[in-house]
Amino acid sequence: MLMLEKYKMVVFDDDPTGIQTVHGCLLLTEWSEETLHAAFRDSQPFFYILTNSRALTAEEARERVRSAVEAVVSVNRDYGFRLICVSRSDSCLRGHFPLETDVMREVLERHGIEVWRPVPFVPAFIESGRITIDGTHYMREGGQLIPVSETEFARDNVFGYHHSRLSEYIAEKGGKADDYEIVNAQSYDELYAYREAFFSRIASWHGAVVIRSSSSLPRAFSGIDDKALLTRSDLGIEGQGAGCFIVGSHVQKTTRQLNALLTAEGVRGIELPINRIVDDGNTLAKETLETMLRFAEEGVTPVVYTARQEVRIADAAKRQHLGQTVSDFLVRLVREMPYVPQYLVAKGGITSHDILTHGLHVRMARVMGQAINSVPCVMAEKDGKRLPYIIFPGNVGNDMSLKEIYLGLGGIG
Repeated sequence: MLMLEKYKMVVFDDDPTGIQTVHGCLLLTEWSEETLHAAFRDSQPFFYILTNSRALTAEEARERVRSAVEAVVSVNRDYGFRLICVSRSDSCLRGHFPLETDVMREVLERHGIEVWRPVPFVPAFIESGRITIDGTHYMREGGQLIPVSETEFARDNVFGYHHSRLSEYIAEKGGKADDYEIVNAQSYDELYAYREAFFSRIASWHGAVVIRSSSSLPRAFSGIDDKALLTRSDLGIEGQGAGCFIVGSHVQKTTRQLNALLTAEGVRGIELPINRIVDDGNTLAKETLETMLRFAEEGVTPVVYTARQEVRIADAAKRQHLGQTVSDFLVRLVREMPYVPQYLVAKGGITSHDILTHGLHVRMARVMGQAINSVPCVMAEKDGKRLPYIIFPGNVGNDMSLKEIYLGLGGIG
């Protein structure tokens, strides 16, 4: 494939769920020279850098993305790849846009690297039914196509929007529609056709490419083969034993999935009241860790979840502070977990990121594949033992998906 010969695709992921369509590549949670050299030397023609910028303010996101792109450009001087810089974000159109693509282009051009125009805009996520038809973006629910502006995700209190037609969405967010190439896609066949046409167009191009996408385009551009869903054997899980679920996401879909999981035999829920996390965190952590250990010693899988009533706070700074307080508490539970589970599942973007980087201290990991459709797994480590870590996006799956993972990893029906 053309891409293998000349290019390195670097996917700057604004939350840890973007690897939900790929396997075999590296995921970096920091961009030191050491980790970037390892990624550029890797045989795969692409790798992911987790910026987690969707969880940041606009100015924090700007600095985070700038830092990561600067580091990539600097290290690539030793390798000379043509760079495809993908700003990977939410298929439901939440995220810092057009800020992130603007920053990428600014950094590249400041280093004398010309950037292809217009910027491809490809929010399709085929596996989960997020598709673009005639310039309008939809979510498939059952047999129905719903314009994304009519979903709960469009009412996000940070990244809300009013338009499903992408040219209007771009304008609403402060961009210029003419600066972007809106790519329609309802299937991977369409994305593969777009890939071939695009690489033909840039065959004699010696600059860089910046793309805004969701999760399907990196898979289509990478050229990787399909891979079956991961099994217990793939993850090195043997015998019976306790896993662990940590659930932080508050979207309605997550709550329905959580309720279904709690009906399974062999799991037991531990609810975390938000007011106690804030006001009595040390005592609550001690109680929770003791309960988790007791359940594990009984062969029961703990399902630790924050209370389902979302706390609505108008002030953005206070809202962000509360979210970080809750996330720090969940990270503490993983860091101080008194047993090594057979597997760990984290539900929600902020939750899964903070556990990955601060709870498990992962700097670089190989993406194993998917536990179920669109739910990725990386191999982490805790207390010197391998720990399959499953990153479950908040907006993915049907009502039975959390329970499906539990049963697939050896749970009791």
